[in-house]
Amino acid sequence: MLIVQNGYECDYEMKLFYKLFFDVSDDVYVYSNFEYKDKRINVYTEIIYDSDTYFEDYYYDFDSENKDKQLIKKIFTASCTKSFCHAAKKIKNVNLPWGVMSGIRPAKVVRELMEEGNSREKVFEILKNVYEVSDEKANLAMTVAENEKILLDNIGENSVSLYIGIPFCPTRCLYCSFVSTDIRVSGKYMDEFVEKLLLEIDKSSEIIKKMGWYVENIYIGGGTPTTLEAYHLKSIFNRLKSNFDFSKIKEFTLEAGRPDTITFEKLKEAKNGGVNRISINPQTMNSETLVKVRRKHTPDLFKKCFKMARDAGFDNINTDLIAGLPDETVDMFRYSLDEVIKLDPENITVHSMCIKRAANLRFTDTELAKAQDMNEMLSYTQKRMSGTGRKPYYMYRQKNISGNLENVGYAKDGYMSTYNVNIMEEKQTIIALGGGGSSKLVYGDRIERIFNFKDPLEYIKRFDEILQKKDEIVEVMNKMREVE
Repeated sequence: MLIVQNGYECDYEMKLFYKLFFDVSDDVYVYSNFEYKDKRINVYTEIIYDSDTYFEDYYYDFDSENKDKQLIKKIFTASCTKSFCHAAKKIKNVNLPWGVMSGIRPAKVVRELMEEGNSREKVFEILKNVYEVSDEKANLAMTVAENEKILLDNIGENSVSLYIGIPFCPTRCLYCSFVSTDIRVSGKYMDEFVEKLLLEIDKSSEIIKKMGWYVENIYIGGGTPTTLEAYHLKSIFNRLKSNFDFSKIKEFTLEAGRPDTITFEKLKEAKNGGVNRISINPQTMNSETLVKVRRKHTPDLFKKCFKMARDAGFDNINTDLIAGLPDETVDMFRYSLDEVIKLDPENITVHSMCIKRAANLRFTDTELAKAQDMNEMLSYTQKRMSGTGRKPYYMYRQKNISGNLENVGYAKDGYMSTYNVNIMEEKQTIIALGGGGSSKLVYGDRIERIFNFKDPLEYIKRFDEILQKKDEIVEVMNKMREVE
């Protein structure tokens, strides 16, 4: 593989689309020449493949005057990738539902276009003509952007969210790349980890008060937080209540993602502790797939845990499914979705299979769903969700995601997750605690990040540095304000 770009470079995007058409080991030469003159973009792309030459001479009229720099960059990048894809399609006919749109936040592109004063019709035209997005995906992106805006417009002034990372899991799933450690190795550190976390909650409260902020949302994720014992969870909830004004908290989510970690006692502690949203994740309702991906629960156990959550008083439950799991067919995915819908959760999040470098799945010979099947699974999801009254409000894409597709959260009216939208659209500061947490400090259009240590033992041993990182929040925010 050799990609040469002249006039304008978008190396990341070009490699992303290259991988959709060719293998990295293929002997392919790509040359791209970009010119912008007299309000017209011209990108000439030439691909040499299997001793033959394929080319595309692409033109697009675009007046960059008075346009935002980010928008100009997006249009230039889309022109380059479009020229490449048009040439590559003469070699292999690859279906691209998202056209040449790259990046993890398609809805953000739509929202920014709307904020510039473009009508819904004009935005749809740009998605179709500039990015070549399919009608189905264009409508999805626009609906998500509109629903996101409702939540973003209601972010409280001087509000922040808290993220608490619990980096423990009972085992490591085959596809997992999250910050987590198998408790068979790290379980002995749980007590001391929680003791340190309680001190970090105290310190974070001190910093938040010093900055004149208040907490609007809390999200406890991981890992699998319910890997902790009930008494661990109770101590965390109590410490949060003693430090923060819970009358101002809109949403408090606990990930109870692994059904094999859930007990009624833990659910009751969560409910008594102020949690008002819980996530219980089957990933699939097919038993054979659960075994393949090393999940230690059954569909029946998931259903039992779901009922336990209802019995414990939870009226806002999210369930995660993954489209494109190893060896799963379209019919198998449809069955999973239909089974989950029968339970009537308020939120259903459907992820597209994504193989990351840290996932053990990379080292297996399992068969993943083809792009066409993946798109069929997601199309079925959209239709079923619409029929049940759940609306798409939260969407992101990942590197190496199957079919270059998307992950989407669907929810009933009144149950859309504020935290999910905030973390994706980067409009609210998020203070991260615990293992693997990443504080995201937002001031206007500027964003700075401060990272906690990932490994539980490192978190414990270097806890003095964790506290220093909390003091760093004040320093960084003050510097950001000075630059204004």
